[in-house]
Amino acid sequence: MSLGSSSREFNFGAGNPDPGVFPARELGAAAQQVLTRLGKELAHYPDPRGVPALRSVAAERFERNHGLRPALEDVVITNGAMQGLTLSAQGLARPGDSVILEEFEYSGTIRVFKQFGLQLVGVPLDEHGMRMDAVADVLERQDRIGKRPAFIYTTSSYQNPTGTTLPGDRRARLLELARQYRLPIVEDDTYGDISYEPLRELPIYALAKPGEVMYIGSFSKILGPGVRLGFFIAPESISARLMPWKTDGGTSELSQLIAAEYFKDNLWQHVEEGRAAVKRKRNLLLDALESELGRTAGIHWSRPDGGLFVWIRLPDDVDRVRLQALAAAHHITYATGQAFHARGEDVPYLRLAFGWIAAEDIPDGVRLLAECVREAMPASVRSG
Repeated sequence: MSLGSSSREFNFGAGNPDPGVFPARELGAAAQQVLTRLGKELAHYPDPRGVPALRSVAAERFERNHGLRPALEDVVITNGAMQGLTLSAQGLARPGDSVILEEFEYSGTIRVFKQFGLQLVGVPLDEHGMRMDAVADVLERQDRIGKRPAFIYTTSSYQNPTGTTLPGDRRARLLELARQYRLPIVEDDTYGDISYEPLRELPIYALAKPGEVMYIGSFSKILGPGVRLGFFIAPESISARLMPWKTDGGTSELSQLIAAEYFKDNLWQHVEEGRAAVKRKRNLLLDALESELGRTAGIHWSRPDGGLFVWIRLPDDVDRVRLQALAAAHHITYATGQAFHARGEDVPYLRLAFGWIAAEDIPDGVRLLAECVREAMPASVRSG
């Protein structure tokens, strides 16, 4: 079989929101308002916990989505959600400690935890996220050998890369296990605003008692990764362990004030526009996969209700090195399963991101990728 060539690029690798809804003009107007009204106030160092206006937006977001308004003093603005994650690794753990997390995890999360010398204990997932029987087994085993984990980390909704969402009974069970072993939970809800169907599940944070959960959220996934703004919500018992490590001089006050000014009148409209744009792309991607690979034996993919990713299980006999080379030759980029595996194992998965790629490129990109997959199969399978 000879693959057709294309000079177009098909970027299924970038885990970014849709660039077409980035509110450049509106943010420019917000910046002008802020600089005119508050310019002189920027001539000092910012509060390490963030400006009250944006902390209020984070609290309002949580209340609007989940019916519970966190106390303003529990909200801390960060340089993106990744800083919240980094602070958890620094403040809640020590080098050599273990962390319980999903077997497949965002590669940036894996890098951060390893950078601070943490041992990653990956828990198997199914279509509903982390399996609680496996979590219980891991915790019992760790307890038996006297190696108490520092914390449990989970992306509870629209997990990256798998797209899974923990159902309510698993959230309650995870909290129960954490209480049993006296472990904090770090709940990452970076993708919580990118939902295509109403999310019925409350965050674990909303089910917990004070001090049991650190909740991480993001404004970057609403606006764009270039806007490095995130937050965490945690009571003093947790934040007191984190804030000594927040030595950045404070998150840019100008960025915070501009975002708060914009969100004041536009938050929910912008969230809905972003959801609609990426939901359309998700549907195009799922339709294209069904059309091009629906009859290919041994290949399966997720159908996420939110987030930016489709997780594909390849047939075992696909030559993954050859597949990647074929895809690269046709200007197709994607993320390999190995990049997300907690132990770095070469596994037969790949992740397709659909937020950044142009909608009109998705069908052709999937068609070419499907041809690459078939070409990377053994000749006996292709001819059969």
